[in-house]
Amino acid sequence: MVKKHIISILTICFLSITVYGQEYIYSNQNKLFGTVNPSFYGFDEISHTGVAYATQKVFNSDSNIENSLAFGSTYLEDYGFSLAFDVNLFKISTLGYTSTQANLHYIYKTNLSYDWVLNSSISAGYGNNRLDFSALVFEDQINVLTGNISGLSIDPVNANSGISYFDLGVGAHIHNSRNMFFGFNLKHLNKPNTSLNDDYDENTDILIGLQAGYEIDLNPFRRGFLPTDSFLFLYGSVNKQGNKSRVDLYQEAILDDFSIGFNQHVNNYESASLTTLGTSASIFLNQLEIGANYSFEVASKQLTGVSYNYFEIFILFDFYDLRFSRRRNNSRFYSFY
Repeated sequence: MVKKHIISILTICFLSITVYGQEYIYSNQNKLFGTVNPSFYGFDEISHTGVAYATQKVFNSDSNIENSLAFGSTYLEDYGFSLAFDVNLFKISTLGYTSTQANLHYIYKTNLSYDWVLNSSISAGYGNNRLDFSALVFEDQINVLTGNISGLSIDPVNANSGISYFDLGVGAHIHNSRNMFFGFNLKHLNKPNTSLNDDYDENTDILIGLQAGYEIDLNPFRRGFLPTDSFLFLYGSVNKQGNKSRVDLYQEAILDDFSIGFNQHVNNYESASLTTLGTSASIFLNQLEIGANYSFEVASKQLTGVSYNYFEIFILFDFYDLRFSRRRNNSRFYSFY
C-alpha cells in the first residue's frame, strides 16, 4: 500500500515535466497540429472533426494518466477564415485530479503571394481544475509498520476542490502549396491562475512554440517498387514554458492508404532530461483516418525512479468531397493540387 502512494507522489513530479502543468502535448502531434498551434486548424482550408485518447501508465503499478480530446473546425470560404472548437479532458484517477479546458479559435487567411499563405489565429479558452481530496493520502494516515492507510487525517488542507480560469493565445503559420510550412504560437498570454491553494497563486507560464513540416514525394514519376502515391513527411516542433522545454521530431512514410512512422521526444526540466521513443501507424479510408501511437520512456528513472509508457489512438474525418475520387493520394498538401 505504501508503495502505491509513493508511486502517486512520483507521478505528480513526473507531470511537471511531461504535461507542463495544464499543458498536455500529444504523441500524435503530427496528426493533431491544431492542438499545438491552433492556426493549423485552417491549414488545408477544409472542415475537420476528430477525437483522440491517450493513456500514460507507470510500469508495475495501477497509476494511470488519461487524456481525451474532441475537436471540430470549419472553413468559411466566402469570408476567408476558419472557426474551430476543441475540448480536452486530463485525468489522474488515482489522485482524484481532473483538468478540463474548452477553446474557441478564429483563424484568418492571408494570401502572401501566388504560392504562400499566412494563417493567423486568436484563441479564447475556459478551464476548470478539480481535485478530490478523498483520493489523497497524507503522512499521518500511513502506518509505516503495517502499511495500512487510515481514513482520517489531522493535516490541514487549505485548498479549494476546484478552480476555473480563462485562457488566451495567438498563433500563426505560413505554408506553400507544395510541400512546406512553418509555425509560431504563444499560449497562456494572460497567465491564468490555476492554483487550488488559497494561500498562493500559481500563474501558468507563457508557452512559446515553433513548428516546421516538409513533405517529400518518394515516387514523383510513379514508377518503381514503391506505391504510386508515396510520401515522406518530416515534422518537428520546439516548445518552451518557464524552465521547461520540449523537442518533438517525426518521420512518417505515407504509402497509398497506409502510413507508418517513428517519433522522438526530449523533455528538459532544469538539469534533468527525459527521452521518449515511439512508433505510429494509420490507415486511410477515403475521408477517414484511424491510427495509433505507442511510445516508451528510455531515460525517465533519473527523474522519478519509475518508467512510463504511452498509448494513443485517434480518429480523424474531413469533409473534403474530392477525397472520394483521390484514390490513394494522402499527401498533406493534396487539397492544394
